[in-house]
Amino acid sequence: MSESVRVLVVDDSAYMRVILTDMLQSEKGISVVGAAKDGFEAVEMTKSLSPEVVLLDIQMPKMDGLATLQRIMKECPTRVIMLSAMNKVDVQLPLKALEMGAVDFIPKPSGPVSVDIVRYKKSIADLIKSAASARVDVLKRMRAPIQVDHMRSVVPRTEGAGAKAVVIAASTGGPRSLETVFSALPKDMRVPIIIVQHIPPEFSPSLAKRLDAAKGPRVVLATDGTVIEPGTAYLAPGGYHLKLERRNGKGVVARLDDSSPVQFVKPSANILFESAATCFGEGLLGVVMTGMGSDGARGAKAIRAAGGRVIVQDEATSVIFGMARAVVKEKAADEIVPLDRIPHRIIEFAGG
Repeated sequence: MSESVRVLVVDDSAYMRVILTDMLQSEKGISVVGAAKDGFEAVEMTKSLSPEVVLLDIQMPKMDGLATLQRIMKECPTRVIMLSAMNKVDVQLPLKALEMGAVDFIPKPSGPVSVDIVRYKKSIADLIKSAASARVDVLKRMRAPIQVDHMRSVVPRTEGAGAKAVVIAASTGGPRSLETVFSALPKDMRVPIIIVQHIPPEFSPSLAKRLDAAKGPRVVLATDGTVIEPGTAYLAPGGYHLKLERRNGKGVVARLDDSSPVQFVKPSANILFESAATCFGEGLLGVVMTGMGSDGARGAKAIRAAGGRVIVQDEATSVIFGMARAVVKEKAADEIVPLDRIPHRIIEFAGG
């Protein structure tokens, strides 16, 4: 990777191309090497300019963003971040883009021509810089269809065994990786699974439905006051922290917290992990998967301190080995495993 991240901007709006180019050029560590007005131009400029990151609009005439992404990943695999206008038509498209090999997506705050996007300059620039470290080989592999081959049901747990739960944290590369995990898990899990995936609020319901469609454990969007039950997975909604509380007579319940972001993210894996460690102690398994940043490292330490166990996804199968690396650096990981072994570890833990 060069000293400045080389970026290609793709948008059918001339105004947006100027706004995005000027905005990114003003950020230290980013160099805009070109601006394409449509998908055909984007593919050719990706080949000729070799950008490290392509910032690609989803809604374009002639060849839309998804078709453009497909050609880029086939003909000149590159890290691509999708720009998506927020409306009902688009709500499924960003997750589809991730399935096709995009690193991440950025919602346009006010439609296809978003003058106010400059307000998000710092977060967009940070995402682009982080995306430049994404593994292109992993993005290519993740384009392959997920093999739906559910593992054997867990062995019924020993009578009198203590309560158990699994908490999972993921960020960049997470939606597709979570689908892979849930496609392998059996429907009749004997433990609840609680998930934090860094994602904008608008896309949380769609992600929950996609994970539920994997035909593994039932997956629902967590709501305030939900009783956490074995056999169900709960996804933290974007824009809220998810805490677990043990209530007399009710078991463990979910609480949604609208407080400030922690380490720039909301929901925070640290908040979930720490509260889950208090509720489940040694009966808790923490799983930290692909993603940028260090969210989950502090929470992993809390799980270990309470007697629980922590596993992390390995670098070779992670789009970005950031969150998992942070856990390893804190010496809070019991084991580092490839993506395809994570379901095995969850099943072993649930049946033990």
